[in-house]
Amino acid sequence: MLFAMPGLTLLLLIVCCFTPGFFIVRYFRWSPLEKLCGGIGLSLILLYLISWGVYCFAPASQTAIFRGVAAASLALGILASRDIVRLFHSFRARRAIFGYSFLLLWTLLVLAIIRNYSGALWYGDWLEHFQRTLFFLRHFPVHNRILMGYALPARPPMMNVLAAFFLALTADRFEIFQLVFAFLNLLMFLPCCLLMPAFARWSRPRILPLVGIFALSPVVMENVTFTWTKALGAFFVVLTLWFYLAGRRKKDTLRMTAAFVTLSAGLLVHFSAGPYVAFLALHYLVAVFRARPGKWRELAVIAAACGLFLFTWFGWSLAVYGAQATFASNTSVTSSEKYQGDSLEKIAGNLVDSILPAMRHSSLMQVFDDQPNLAGAIRDRAFISYQTNLIFGMGVFGGPLVLWLLLGLWRQPGRRAEKWFWRLLVPFCVVAGIAVVGERNPGGVAHLTLLAVEMLGLTLLAVAFSRRRVVAYVITAGCIVDFSLGVFLQAHVESLENTPQKTIFPGPSFTNGEFQVVPGPSSLSKSAMGNWYRKHQYALTRQLIRDLDRDQREDPAFRRMVPAARAQFQQGLDEDAELFHGWYARHGGEVTFLGDHFAEPSVAGLNAPACLLLVLALGLIGALWKQAAHVAPLKKLPTRPVPAPARKRLPRRRR
Repeated sequence: MLFAMPGLTLLLLIVCCFTPGFFIVRYFRWSPLEKLCGGIGLSLILLYLISWGVYCFAPASQTAIFRGVAAASLALGILASRDIVRLFHSFRARRAIFGYSFLLLWTLLVLAIIRNYSGALWYGDWLEHFQRTLFFLRHFPVHNRILMGYALPARPPMMNVLAAFFLALTADRFEIFQLVFAFLNLLMFLPCCLLMPAFARWSRPRILPLVGIFALSPVVMENVTFTWTKALGAFFVVLTLWFYLAGRRKKDTLRMTAAFVTLSAGLLVHFSAGPYVAFLALHYLVAVFRARPGKWRELAVIAAACGLFLFTWFGWSLAVYGAQATFASNTSVTSSEKYQGDSLEKIAGNLVDSILPAMRHSSLMQVFDDQPNLAGAIRDRAFISYQTNLIFGMGVFGGPLVLWLLLGLWRQPGRRAEKWFWRLLVPFCVVAGIAVVGERNPGGVAHLTLLAVEMLGLTLLAVAFSRRRVVAYVITAGCIVDFSLGVFLQAHVESLENTPQKTIFPGPSFTNGEFQVVPGPSSLSKSAMGNWYRKHQYALTRQLIRDLDRDQREDPAFRRMVPAARAQFQQGLDEDAELFHGWYARHGGEVTFLGDHFAEPSVAGLNAPACLLLVLALGLIGALWKQAAHVAPLKKLPTRPVPAPARKRLPRRRR
């Protein structure tokens, strides 16, 4: 299973996420890279529509239909093989594919290190999305309680439905689920390659800087390796921006329609696409619509296509759960209802905290120091500085550099309409994305809705890398810091597990008259221990109940606490039956990560994937440094000498 099932999953992902859509878009008058990205986007939409239709109307035939879809995808790939070969003849498309392949290998190495998800106060989301995928895969009752207390409509379903499609063809194991989510989340790299020429009008941008920035970025790697859905939502948002600008520039109805359908898919992946939906809808109606050829027909096509697509989920949710659960159960609404303060103060506070460094909040930083493990404390400080901050989310040096580059981009000559588009898009989506957050977080809230904006910033960094040598060196130096603190240290802390020699996550024990968890000398934070408990929940609670029954101590306080403790531990077993319908019991009582298969350390306490990741990191940083050395230094424009004023010619006298 270690290599056979993941290998089959990768093959299915490559075929099913590309060939159905490419078979259609290959006839469009698009560039090769547009066909690559558009084919992937359309394939994901088609897979979702088929899978959702099977879930609603033919659940009993799910496996047979999904196998037929996989076979049809393979057949379509064979039929379009000549066009696929021609696609590889394109320099930009080939480089983008190679860049994505390297990043996928890099991501798999990081996943092979991770054995527990953790970071700052983040807890439980990784398992919630797995439960949601099992909901659609195993057809749980519609009112099945979702982990963390959410209703099913609190999050849109598209990525979970797609994951259920691939798990139905392979196995309902968490390692396969990790692989599917990593593959889909990493797709946001491809539309960033497509968008690079929009920021580089006078030169051909190179792919290597973007590959290096993505691989060494803490925000990218966390969103790709963590099993949640914002990164795939960013894929659709960035792809939308390219189609929207190209459709406007070329007066192309097909691209403009593709832009809004793609954006609708982003909304069905993650509600963080909402601010971008609002901006593009307003911008289209106010600034674009009146100049469009066949504008009413185009508007009707866009409205019909997007309306029908969104109705597949919202119509079903309204019929099953009602309007209240459909539109008011997401965290933006529920958190806003719980917040007691002034809404404007909350928005202003979140905006400031998402831009200024979180390190200035000493009380917040002290929360992360409340753990004996020094590496964990440093990791949590770095984690909160990267993940929830808009500026430093793009890098320690990269974030401030993006601000400087953005000002320069707005000042340089270019298409006036597109300059104003970026001038309006970025501030609108930043403010609106923070305004829709219902909670007040002193650490910042950029991680909730602004991932697509951060990807635009990283794309701008990659373009600037090839234009100025000093900028290239600064970006490379920043990547070294970011990788050390935000990628490798993060993966190392997430690789920690209990061993016979060291206990990182102690279980509950009877201390001071009650059952409690007493941290050891190497323990991590409470949220990290909570994620570890969720991983081992079923097996751990069974062992705790057995230990209670075997313990024959005569301490009166202990005997009084035993019934309450047994009832509390029993809840862990009951949750498996109630929330997961016996999934834990069928899989050894615990969640198995990809990293659990590579747990044995090999060199200096690091396992083989960690050592290989370090080697690749050194090679990648060396390649960036070498390319930076070949970038032409910034030169001042030569000053032309001021010509002497011309002597006036006196009129000649007539003789």
